[in-house]
Amino acid sequence: MLRSLRSKPAVVVTLEGVLLGVTLILTGCSGSSEEEGRIRVLPAQVVGVYELKLDKGSERLELKADGTYAQDTVSRSRLVHHSGRWHIQNHLFDGSEVILVDAAIVPPVTPLSENPQQGFGDLPMRAHERSGKVALARNEVADWYYERTR
Repeated sequence: MLRSLRSKPAVVVTLEGVLLGVTLILTGCSGSSEEEGRIRVLPAQVVGVYELKLDKGSERLELKADGTYAQDTVSRSRLVHHSGRWHIQNHLFDGSEVILVDAAIVPPVTPLSENPQQGFGDLPMRAHERSGKVALARNEVADWYYERTR
């Protein structure tokens, strides 16, 4: 009986330690892999009109409730209108991506490339919360975000 009383606290302490360790690991994983501002969204939360302002142009994006989009790119040299389908892909610890399927991708105008060539492909954009609104990251490193206008 005495032996049983001595080993019971050791088992409880061990279990508590394991639970604490698992909790810390899960908390650390979600905190370190999720970039600040990234959020998980539902389709109804992202439906709307967005604008991306660049130095030498802008892009307007409308995500529609039926899963289609309209994309307008305006630069000094041209206007590009394109439409297609979109969907959301959720990541375990990293929020959601809105993916434009077969989007018109026009690289921004730079001093080295005054007239960049348009291409087509899937365009993944991470959902973020910025100033209390959903924003879509075209390029997180360059700080290019489609900001919601309505």
